[in-house]
Amino acid sequence: MQNANEIFRGQTITSVTKKYMSIEEIRFDIPIVDNKEFRMDLIARIEAVTLKIIKQISVGQPPYISYYNGRNIAIESNLRKENVCIVCSTSLRPNTVFNDSMFDFADEQDTRKESNFQILKKIIVNFAVKSSRNKFILMVMIMSEAHRLLLTNTTKTKRSFYYDLKNEITKSLMPHQRCIDRAMNSVANLLECAPWDLRLLATPKGLVAGNMTITLLDNRVIDCAILGGVQIPQIILNVTSIRAKANFVLVIEKDAIFQKLLEEDCPRILKCILVTGKGYPDINTRMLVNILSEKIGLPVYIIVDADPFGVDIMLLYRFGSSILCRQNESLTCPNARWLGIHPSESIILGVKTISLTKTDFVKLKSIETRTYVNDAISKELSILRNGKADIEALSSFTKNFLTATYLPYKIDGKKYI
Repeated sequence: MQNANEIFRGQTITSVTKKYMSIEEIRFDIPIVDNKEFRMDLIARIEAVTLKIIKQISVGQPPYISYYNGRNIAIESNLRKENVCIVCSTSLRPNTVFNDSMFDFADEQDTRKESNFQILKKIIVNFAVKSSRNKFILMVMIMSEAHRLLLTNTTKTKRSFYYDLKNEITKSLMPHQRCIDRAMNSVANLLECAPWDLRLLATPKGLVAGNMTITLLDNRVIDCAILGGVQIPQIILNVTSIRAKANFVLVIEKDAIFQKLLEEDCPRILKCILVTGKGYPDINTRMLVNILSEKIGLPVYIIVDADPFGVDIMLLYRFGSSILCRQNESLTCPNARWLGIHPSESIILGVKTISLTKTDFVKLKSIETRTYVNDAISKELSILRNGKADIEALSSFTKNFLTATYLPYKIDGKKYI
């Protein structure tokens, strides 16, 4: 079996640095718009839903609400050949009027509306049904808090809201914070808006490093070139411009490898922007990668563990999630490429692998059924069944192996999926 140095013989950092000598700075300005009209419209939507619930109660009817939950579907032939991303509509209908048809439950069976791009499933949340009662209450409380935040034009973290509800009366509504995330997505579908439009925002967790600056609404400038990188700020409502001087973006699954590449001085040597979502990325991390790719035009490469969850994270960056189908256009990066580690490389390089767990196999089977998974990815998934490997296995070969050898070889040789 060849070792790593034999596989990558002749690939040195010199070829990359020569290629990337001259780089122009690119700037993307995020226009500051008066959101008063939209806020007033969203406030009116919440009030219309609330009024309808009050009317239901006033006539002795248990309150209930419904909404259409969209998810991605795909045309098999096109996706497997083109590996394109299906994107659901993100447009909001201005001045939407919510009328009785919104609460029409004459047929309580799931109703589905299909198009070339999405399938819509009618969801009914009925207070009279025990299994949906907590969800109904939580959705109403979220709308109440969103209504207050929209009226005052302020924001609040979901974490703070979660702890506000951790009292004797309401703690049973959400045993975990993800219950709030799910209920927020339901409210967003009900009101036909993005979850972040409700002003309950996730605490940023992603990191970014490289020759880039981010200007905030209060004119503060975040320099991403500082030692250790910086936390990705709230993109929504807070960032006004982004300046980048780099050849590409490298998205890394884990913070440990992010820090390892910083130790190797990867952003300076390879003239790149490093991004990590520390596992599954938050909205701000995904939105930043989208801007760097779609607006600034930088190529995006993704490095994840050769395991089912690493592959799932890579696919989330590229194709988004069914939960946020309507917002995928501003969160996905369909032109991103899976740079490594590929399960097939584990065999070639002689990297030690370990057997998949039951949880791994469940995730793997879920990924295999997705229609946007093309033949190249499917081939890697088949190999993955034989065992998984961590990125750390590569970084331990030789000093600076990732920056000096592996990344230049993969990118210059276009050995990505």
